[in-house]
Amino acid sequence: MNSKMISTIAGIFSILNTIQFFIFDLNQITHIGFEDKYSIYVDTDSEISSWPVVYRHNISTGLSITTITISCFLLFCLDKNMLVGLIIYVLWIAMYEIFSFVMVLLVHGTIKEQFKDLGYLYLLLQILRMLLHFTPLPFIVKHGYTLYKDPKAVSIAGRRKRSSVSTVDSWPPIPVGLSSLYRKTN
Repeated sequence: MNSKMISTIAGIFSILNTIQFFIFDLNQITHIGFEDKYSIYVDTDSEISSWPVVYRHNISTGLSITTITISCFLLFCLDKNMLVGLIIYVLWIAMYEIFSFVMVLLVHGTIKEQFKDLGYLYLLLQILRMLLHFTPLPFIVKHGYTLYKDPKAVSIAGRRKRSSVSTVDSWPPIPVGLSSLYRKTN
């Protein structure tokens, strides 16, 4: 597998994984109980610690839509051998995962003591997602460097090697006639 193939797989994975975690975030349980709803979060008067819980759905929606858009742009740029999409993708994934990790840490701090195991699950899932997103980044950077150095070498036409048979023009002229077809044996 070359770096372009791994970059393509990373783009497809990023789209599918973002959709999966977006659905997971939207369906996340914040209240338990049927008639009497019991919140899993601590009631705080601090605006700094409560804003991630209040605006979590809006933040998750914005981050997910942006990530899916940038991942589709990565796939487009890989197809067209454009460097800009790879740079934008690498920078966005780093910012996205760091921001998501900070959000998980802030939400983890507001979970009640009875539900701390749920907070550890969120942390574990975030760390695993970060590892899965950061693993192909060196290959994307390598492919971007290849595009930067020689963009024509990455294209299909640039990779074709000429054989000595296909370059008929480079052969020396051979006299063609009846005398060249028959050899003298004497």
